[in-house]
Amino acid sequence: MINGSPQNSGSSSKMLDLISKRDSVKGYECERINLGELNISHCKGCLVCKKTKECAVKDDMTPLYKKVQDADAVAIAVPVYFGHETGLLKNFIDRLYALMDRNPDNSWSVRFGNKKKGVIAIPCGSPDGNMIYHGMMTNLVVVMRMFGAADVASGIVPSAAPGTVADSQFMKDILSALDFHMSE
Repeated sequence: MINGSPQNSGSSSKMLDLISKRDSVKGYECERINLGELNISHCKGCLVCKKTKECAVKDDMTPLYKKVQDADAVAIAVPVYFGHETGLLKNFIDRLYALMDRNPDNSWSVRFGNKKKGVIAIPCGSPDGNMIYHGMMTNLVVVMRMFGAADVASGIVPSAAPGTVADSQFMKDILSALDFHMSE
């Protein structure tokens, strides 16, 4: 479970709490990764990973590669910052490039481990954020699919606040979609 927020008690964190308590994820071991507590540098674009199959940058991202590869499911909760995911999550995603290999035919393959199930939950303060930030959510779903997630439940919770996110019908819809995808 990846908290893409710099806060560990905000709406993103509350959303991950709700996801981890679902009956549909009871058989899974849930580990929370709070990106705001980690030192993850940006991708340097050096392409060393294409030769060595390892990122040249050694920081808190290094042990996360194996965790992501070994996971059966990945949940991401991230707030909207100026119309996009946080820089914390963007750095994390960009660094996953180290797990991608270019094939001789110029297609890509990923060393992302097992086929995964995924969930993306995006809290935002805007009351019409579910329409405004749909492109951001779509991009994150594409990233999850690129890295092997066959099923991705996703949604945006507008007007989100830590104390009210659990009561939001939008969050309830995300949880229902999660239950459906996890049962398949």
